[in-house]
Amino acid sequence: MMRCKKSRNQTHECPNIITRSQWGARQVASVNYLILPIPYVVIHHTAGNTCNRTSRCAEVVAGIQAQHMDSNNWGDIGYSFLIGGDGNVYEGKGWTREGAHVVGYNKKSIGIAFMGSFEDNNANQTMLDVAHKLIVCGKAQGTLRPTVRVVGARQLIATLSPGFALYNQIQAWPEWVSTP
Repeated sequence: MMRCKKSRNQTHECPNIITRSQWGARQVASVNYLILPIPYVVIHHTAGNTCNRTSRCAEVVAGIQAQHMDSNNWGDIGYSFLIGGDGNVYEGKGWTREGAHVVGYNKKSIGIAFMGSFEDNNANQTMLDVAHKLIVCGKAQGTLRPTVRVVGARQLIATLSPGFALYNQIQAWPEWVSTP
């Protein structure tokens, strides 16, 4: 498991991250890189299938990548990371590559998508804990600004994402801001 330095005397354990090669990502032709440290984290939901087993979550992520590349004609999956119901984080674009998740914010944010639909149903506590642990890890390793601002996609564009229920849940995080 990856460790993230916080200071000389403390470290934060990062959550388990299933890499692109582990979930079977397709190769991509080109990559744009983010300028670090990143000031925003945008929370989404996929509004699709949920998963509770690693093998199933890997299939869901691969399906999302296929949809983004084949139907949307994007160069790759749009999200930086995806959170599975199995308690794992799935690498999409990762920490340093520009995503395609919110027009106007792609160059200055990472997008974390919870797998499933969270309009009416809350995300489980494990998913919430893992996603927040990922944010803390990013701050500790210097990829995210120490003052990173967490927002729901619905705060930036006309969308229901991350779903009404999940949007209410993320407001409990200390990094959440009401005004981007």
